[in-house]
Amino acid sequence: MVIDGLLQTGDYARGLLSVRPNTTGEELDELVAARLARQVILDRAAPPLLWVLMDEAVLQRQVASAKVMHDQLLHLAEMSERPNVTIEIVPLSAGAHGGLLGAFAIAEVEETARVGYLETVTEGFIVESASVVSEIMLTFDTLRSEALTRGASRDLIMKRAEGYGSEQGYLA
Repeated sequence: MVIDGLLQTGDYARGLLSVRPNTTGEELDELVAARLARQVILDRAAPPLLWVLMDEAVLQRQVASAKVMHDQLLHLAEMSERPNVTIEIVPLSAGAHGGLLGAFAIAEVEETARVGYLETVTEGFIVESASVVSEIMLTFDTLRSEALTRGASRDLIMKRAEGYGSEQGYLA
């Protein structure tokens, strides 16, 4: 429903996290800093592979100003050019799909089995049950079959970024 935390700019993260109830400015600063600190994993000498599937509505959901959204989508397109990062967009034309049922992630570490991560409004849960992880994998694979290719996804991201830029006069 939103851009993955590993791919968020600070301003986008701030816009998104600012809607948390009962969050002070200081707490918001800490939440944004923590989110950005986790992103260093993608800058390591041997970064992990990151494969992100997002609903096209994410590109249209304005969680901050048009300039923030423009810059966020340019950042997303830039990140998608990294060899270890794949971003694919599930188009609105796909209709209802399993990704709308809740956010999830799958992690695979060489020494361990796959694990899943499920998010709720208040917290996330790591799941290790092979049957649950298999269901998550099936949902991921099904979503991939609905998604645009990597290149077509990048083109769509850039088109949406241009839309935000032209709305505010950032583009001629």
